[in-house]
Amino acid sequence: MKLMVSGIGGVGGYIAAVLCSHDKDVTLIARGRHKEALQQKLAVHSALLGECTFHPAVTDDPASAGIQDIIFICVKNFSLCDALTAVLPCIDDHTIIVPVMNGVDHAEAARHMLTGGQVVNALIYITSSCCEDFSIRHTSPYVRVFVDAPHLETAQKVRDVLHHPNQLTCTIPADMDVELWKKYILNCAYNTITAYYVCTTRGLREDPRRLEEFRALIQEAYAVAVAQGIAIPADFPGTTFDAMMSHRNLDATSSMARDVMAHKPTELETFSGYLIRTAQALQVSVPVSERFYQALKEREMIR
Repeated sequence: MKLMVSGIGGVGGYIAAVLCSHDKDVTLIARGRHKEALQQKLAVHSALLGECTFHPAVTDDPASAGIQDIIFICVKNFSLCDALTAVLPCIDDHTIIVPVMNGVDHAEAARHMLTGGQVVNALIYITSSCCEDFSIRHTSPYVRVFVDAPHLETAQKVRDVLHHPNQLTCTIPADMDVELWKKYILNCAYNTITAYYVCTTRGLREDPRRLEEFRALIQEAYAVAVAQGIAIPADFPGTTFDAMMSHRNLDATSSMARDVMAHKPTELETFSGYLIRTAQALQVSVPVSERFYQALKEREMIR
């Protein structure tokens, strides 16, 4: 199969490494210094893969790679339109497009933007980042991906390509909306509060006021999901809070906090903006989420 990955950051870089471990025809999309580094090698420092290097094709001109069988889009949400536009020459009716992104509406957005191809919804649980030298550092003892599509056989093709139990587990869930919102609720709370305080999990755990705010953010996002008709268990807010405080690496932080520290654009609209707009449409009160959103929005405008 002809496989392509757009967005070679922590997520896309790890997925690319798994693909390169099992498939020869893999093309990465990168530009500038990132492209130059990847043309030398894709280097990965991984808790699962170990220390390894790969030499896939790398281009800043996707059209030159021709029509692809599966294209993984691993960019930030605000870059989805640009990423899809760039790979349009690589898509025909049989091509499967897999946006592996944060949020809950990226697959719907991709389907709206495309006139050809088949979109498979996806989400990933991973702790991974792109280093200054463009190598990939993966630190979590697991990588879990969920995929789903209107036609089961399409999702199954993606699952067959990705699923390698010692490197990455890929599952087709019974209810993709539930899985999306479970991760989204956690992201809305954790990304938002760590970005606001520019802190790690330790920075939350050691401050009682921040812990209560974190708990409130989880509860508000959960209330929006329930109002949306998502069948998430009633104990989800409590178990999620306990799991984050008990088991997570205390020195870990969120992607949005890292973007704030690096003075990069953030996914504030994905995590907070979308939640608040949905809450307003459903007439759900989310005062803590609104307070954090407005404060972070003002900071971004100043920056």
